[in-house]
Amino acid sequence: MARPILMPQVGQDLTEGKVVAIKVKVGDKVKKGDIVAEVESEKASFDVECFETGTIIEIRHKVGDTATVLQPLMMVGDEGEATAPAASPAAATPVPSAAAPASAIPVKAAPQVVAASPAAAQLAVASGRSSPLARRLASEAGLDIRQIKGTGPGGAVVMKDVEAVRQAGPGAATVLSFPSSSPAAGGGGQGIKSLQQGAGDPVLFIHGFGADLSSWRPFVMLMNAGNPLLALDLPGHGSSQDGTVTGFADLVAQVQRQIEAAGLTRLHLVGHSLGAAVATELAGGGRLDVRSLSLIAPAGLGPKVNGDFVAGFLAAQSEAPLKAWLDVLVHDAARLPGALLRATLAGREGTRLAAQQGRLAEAVFAGSTQLFSIREALARYQGPVRVMVGDNDRIIPASYADVLPAHVALHRLPQVGHLPQLEAAGLVARLVSDTVRSAG
Repeated sequence: MARPILMPQVGQDLTEGKVVAIKVKVGDKVKKGDIVAEVESEKASFDVECFETGTIIEIRHKVGDTATVLQPLMMVGDEGEATAPAASPAAATPVPSAAAPASAIPVKAAPQVVAASPAAAQLAVASGRSSPLARRLASEAGLDIRQIKGTGPGGAVVMKDVEAVRQAGPGAATVLSFPSSSPAAGGGGQGIKSLQQGAGDPVLFIHGFGADLSSWRPFVMLMNAGNPLLALDLPGHGSSQDGTVTGFADLVAQVQRQIEAAGLTRLHLVGHSLGAAVATELAGGGRLDVRSLSLIAPAGLGPKVNGDFVAGFLAAQSEAPLKAWLDVLVHDAARLPGALLRATLAGREGTRLAAQQGRLAEAVFAGSTQLFSIREALARYQGPVRVMVGDNDRIIPASYADVLPAHVALHRLPQVGHLPQLEAAGLVARLVSDTVRSAG
């Protein structure tokens, strides 16, 4: 079976990188530990390590391409094996038409740019802050970096700003813009991020305990929906490491304020595990117009949780123990991307991430007990709702989903653990897309 070698995430803020070297070709045999590519981010260059053994059967990027973290760079399989064609960027990122409905989230126009010679772009460094990679990309594209609006630290122009201009052209709609939620507003983070442009009611993804919003990036590429696709970081995760959570109700309230600060009142919700529980409480709370609800391995349907996993995951400080606990998340450990292990460790290095998540765990779990229930909220919500659980979930018993309100559609997935969006990604993406479309 074909397995991906993913673009690694070596820091919480890294969302993409530029491919600067491909060290293998189709047909080459590789083993775990081989270096197959080199990628350059805003801050450094780093090697892409192979975590699979087999034959390179497809290379999805060429030198010079920008790759998204946790997306496949290439595929490994058995010699002679073929892979399904990857979705084209045009198919993966629909562009709103001029006739987009009034409910479409507004997009802002790309910045107007002035063409310049490579020499002029290099001389522009003195006029404003920009990263070395952004300056080189601007030079190669013949763009005047002084005319590009920066979104990096202190307003610096970074790689994604240059790439947005290169891909869009003057006046094109390219970026979904959402205000950041401030700690004072209860959001405790950097706000809601756009994963895909689109028109219509937005779809907001809420990750589970220990993950962050970037974990949705590979999944949304499989979605067959033209809506804007958005995601946020739960408090204590990703970019939302400030502040404290006193209990499940407080967690829901903080996420609610983050959504309202972004100006979102009508939307679809998709959640995984703890994020699914938060999504359900939001849908049943009545303050938001939730058009549909998709719940993946939801917490809150019964009392038990694998407390040993929570404690072990939080305590792991090196590769071997962390891998042992991450393997518990899936039915088949071979399907867990090696990049996830490195990204999790890198996200903890030099940050308060594990400590903040530990405090959140104490607020919502007591050992092996979930201190909340979403059953009443699920019964109150009468819109389209679908629940997807893995039969081999070792974190939350799959049997908790056997007794659900009559209006809830349940899908039991065989040979799947606690990460259906990874282990059965294609099927789950289709089910979520169908749920979104069912709401009109």
